[in-house]
Amino acid sequence: TNSSGKELEIVKASLYMVDFIFITTVTLLILKTVRHNSPMKKEIQYFLLCHHLLCCSVFCCFGLVYNAIRAFDAKSPQLIMWIIYGVQIATGEGVLITLTLMALNRCLAVCWPLRYLQLVHSWKHKVIICVWITTMLKSTCLLMIEGIDKNPEDIFKTEPSSLTVLGGVFARSTGIILILFLIITIIISYCLLCTEGIQAGHFNSSNSKARKTVIIHGLQMSLHLLPPLIIIAVERGSDPTILHLTAFVFFSFAQCLSPVVYGLRNKDLSPELIKWHCTQNNCLPLI
Repeated sequence: TNSSGKELEIVKASLYMVDFIFITTVTLLILKTVRHNSPMKKEIQYFLLCHHLLCCSVFCCFGLVYNAIRAFDAKSPQLIMWIIYGVQIATGEGVLITLTLMALNRCLAVCWPLRYLQLVHSWKHKVIICVWITTMLKSTCLLMIEGIDKNPEDIFKTEPSSLTVLGGVFARSTGIILILFLIITIIISYCLLCTEGIQAGHFNSSNSKARKTVIIHGLQMSLHLLPPLIIIAVERGSDPTILHLTAFVFFSFAQCLSPVVYGLRNKDLSPELIKWHCTQNNCLPLI
């Protein structure tokens, strides 16, 4: 009902706020560390990681604004709400696409090392620019398609309404297709990566760290990709409050884990973070 829907919006806004504070704090720390480290600045994995974390931070920011407005029945034009939600969806897709690019980058680095540097370094900026432009254009086109059937008076009115955004069959279908494509790409990348690792002897019985890393990354990607797929696939009119909230909590948890799994756990980046932090705060080195 209306009261339960408002409670759900409050819960989601609160989770978005926690995610935004944590992700933004760690993202700024990683960005500053990478920017002041010339070798890391040239590494593709850190370039993609920074863009991934930026997408996570912006997604949580717009999610917080959107759900806070809905939770407190703030009088905002529906068009503004559509724009906020559209940007959130675009950055959310950016989160998933950059995650896929990180897996694909690792696969290329291991399976085709001789062609990797020439191929990836020449395309990295073009690929990221295409990701940002494509996700924004996709959200804009979907919003325009959904707005065709809406009454102009409803779109520009400022009273809180029950208008749903991007809940149509076409919008949901494109979202499902995109996520399935990303899932298939990640699975293929990690299958090739594991095959190459087994042939090279990296996944033998004594190397538990390599297997543990693959399992953690696989779990993290599952938490990122499966919850949005469930949320998009389930019909909104069937009162899926518990299912949506559960999927949202898992997705929120995955976003908070991204800076940890791909940043703080990184054996090369973690010492640099500590060193840079100590340099900035004049603290004693940890010996």
